Amino acid sequence: MAEEVADYLAIMQLQRAYADASTRKAWPELAALVTVDARFEFDTRTGNVFEMQGPEAFAEFADEMTGTFSFYEYVPLNFVVTSLSGVSARGRSYSFEIGQDRASGDVTTFYGWYQDEYAKAEGTWRFSRRHYESLARRTGEGPLVSFPLVDP
Repeated sequence: MAEEVADYLAIMQLQRAYADASTRKAWPELAALVTVDARFEFDTRTGNVFEMQGPEAFAEFADEMTGTFSFYEYVPLNFVVTSLSGVSARGRSYSFEIGQDRASGDVTTFYGWYQDEYAKAEGTWRFSRRHYESLARRTGEGPLVSFPLVDP
């Protein structure tokens, strides 16, 4: 039981480190948080699903996606670990993001969730897969556009 609690706390710290690096747009730091073959999928509900593999490809994608924001913050709201084996784990996490477009000044808020897979690499928990789906988004004073929560 003590090892399971330690693993859960390590995954919690991993989630927080990801949020910290994301908010600071410190994308090169993500290499220490993901496996070398980590797979990322982002369904922003705009018609495209972005897929990439490895920390460098993800850092490039994240930099491009947040590069137009003069202000950006990623806030993890909640996460659960649904299975934990000691060397791998699965879970879900929910997030809130806010960004202010540098050119227009428009503020967009994003709500989403991740289906996460974790692996213990060299004694450290890392993301091995993250599948993101937008749940809702609002730009400026516009309406909240929401999308169904579909468990894959």
